[in-house]
Parts: sequence; C-alpha cells; structure tokens
Amino acid sequence: MTRRPSLFLFPLIYLAVASGVASLRASIPEDAASANSALSAGNASSALSTYQLLLDSLQFAKSGSPELWYDRGLAEEKMGDSIASSLSFRRALLLDPTLVPARKALTRVLASLGTSPVAPLVPGWRDQLLAKIHPEAMIVGGALVGWLGILFLVFAIMRVPRRASFIAVALIAIILGHGFCVVGSFIDPRRLAASEAVITAKSAPALRATPADSAESSGTLPSGSLITILSRNGMWWYVADGSGQTGWILSTTATPLLPSSVGS
Repeated sequence: MTRRPSLFLFPLIYLAVASGVASLRASIPEDAASANSALSAGNASSALSTYQLLLDSLQFAKSGSPELWYDRGLAEEKMGDSIASSLSFRRALLLDPTLVPARKALTRVLASLGTSPVAPLVPGWRDQLLAKIHPEAMIVGGALVGWLGILFLVFAIMRVPRRASFIAVALIAIILGHGFCVVGSFIDPRRLAASEAVITAKSAPALRATPADSAESSGTLPSGSLITILSRNGMWWYVADGSGQTGWILSTTATPLLPSSVGS
C-alpha cells in the first residue's frame, strides 16, 4: 500500500507556523496592572514611576516589553512630555511593529510637536507587512517550515515511491520557509536600531557642517525626529534624518533608540 506522507506533513507544517506566529511577549506583572489603574485615574506621575521601575527590572531590562513602553509613553504624554513619549512609543514599535495603538499614539505626538512622520511610519510594503505580522513570527515560523521541508526531502528521497512530486513539495517548503525567514530578518526594525536615535532636546538642534559649535548651520532637526547615526567624533554625531539632511549634532541632544540595557 502506497504511503501518503502528505497526510501528516500538512498538520506538522500547520503546527510549525502556529508556533512561530505565537506571541513571544513578556508577561506583565501585577505592578503594571496597578500602574495602569493609576494612569486611568489620572495619576500619571505615579504610573510613570512604576513603568520606569519595571522596565529597569531584571525581568524586562534585557528583552523589554512593548506594552510597558507604550503605557510609559501614555503616562509621559499625559504629563505633557511629548518628546519623551515619542521616544517611548518608538521603542514600543521597535519591539512590536504590529502594536497599532503605539503607532497611532506616535503619529499623534509627532503632530503635536510639529514633526512630520518619517520612516518607519511612511507607508510602504515593508511597513504594511510589519503592521500585519511580527518579524519574529516570520523568522521562527519560516525556519520551522524550512527545516520540516528539509526533513521531508530526505524522507522523500529515501522512502517514498514516485518521489518526484514529494521532492517538489519539499523544495517548495524549503524555499518558502527560509524565504520568509530572510524577509523577516530584513524587515525587523531592530536590525538597524543600534545606529538610530531620537532627538530629545527641547530646542531643535542645528545641523553643523563640521563638529564644532562655530560651524555653519545647514538646518535644524525637530524634537522627536528619528535619525541615523553615520559616524561619531567625541561628543559629536554625524547624522541623517528621513528627509536626507545630514550634518553634525551634539550627542547630548539625542537619545539612542535602543535602550542601553537591551543593547548591552
């Protein structure tokens, strides 16, 4: 009797994809629930203190929590610190690009600062994909499907009669699975986060032609802007913004997008 590997292959692929899509977010402790209650009651200062303590704790210091960064941003926004809240919302989206409330909140805060939304908020295939599926789901799910395809390919070559069609199915699974893995790695915003920062100075810093206070200014960077650090020279950073402007700014006027605890 001819075996039908496809009968068990597709359930395995389904389980692999399902496990990859499953959320890997950190669980939020009871302290966060009390902070959320304080925030809802209008006590933003108390809530913010709790969020800061939680994000500095061992549980979240390395991995972070998109929900906590989003809630922290809401508390900072209620306290009137739109610049700090823009950084918190961006960090939430860095950890979970599918967190729609954080994306909407960031757009709202940037509008209040008079800052035009720039990447990753500009619609495009990459951002549309990020809004629908977490890159970790693509990486993990794609890798699992790809490796299942490899195992099935070995099985098809060694055991299955009329193996050509099964080999074709296995090759498709390998190509699609590892293709999704590569795409997920490519679109993951954390890939470039180590060289990105947010302008957190209350007054828009000037872009200098050279790393000196007396150098000619070629424009300014609005607070809340996302910038890319191209090079460093002591206390000066050579940066570029989303519109293509480049120049030198003091590093004290910006905060790295990636928290130091996560990057260490």
